[in-house]
Amino acid sequence: MDQIKIGKFISECRKEKNLTQNELAEKLGITDRAVSKWERGICLPDAGLMIALCKLLGITVNELLTGEKIDMKNNEEKMDENLVQLAKKNEESNRMLLKAEMMLVFLVVVMLCGVEIICNRFIESNFSRTLITIGGFVIALIVAFFGIHIETKAGYYECKHCRYKYVPKIKSVLFAMHIGTTRYMKCPECGKKSWQKKVLK
Repeated sequence: MDQIKIGKFISECRKEKNLTQNELAEKLGITDRAVSKWERGICLPDAGLMIALCKLLGITVNELLTGEKIDMKNNEEKMDENLVQLAKKNEESNRMLLKAEMMLVFLVVVMLCGVEIICNRFIESNFSRTLITIGGFVIALIVAFFGIHIETKAGYYECKHCRYKYVPKIKSVLFAMHIGTTRYMKCPECGKKSWQKKVLK
């Protein structure tokens, strides 16, 4: 999916409608900086804004994602290509989120080990040791919360019994036994517990 091409297409369609970036932004309830980022190919419009944007520009979502006007003969083919591209983009985004989660876990472990070493070797006061240890654990809890948030946003889990695909709630993720990205959870569909692996596609 060519973001530069899509950006130029948004700009062309906006100008055809005699709209400034600011006017388009106002109609969509966003800032003109967001429109500017789209048109420069820095990012794509959020999914929630695409339909409203397309209505204002007089184009289809398929044309928006293709970055050009589409002949009706090629519409279905282009739609399939765009769906595949969006799926790939989503999968890559999920992979990046999981890498970030793993990095957070690694940093927390290193930080807690560092806190323990500093307390045992360099701090003599028990009060100071306690404060530093508590501070380390508070930071670890904050980072763990972000990790769990990432866990619920990237991909989904599939029940081994009924093949139901779902995104678990934070509470389920928090209290589930896990090995890497595989968690022992109860399926919300069939109610059975099983080891369920994270699926990105």
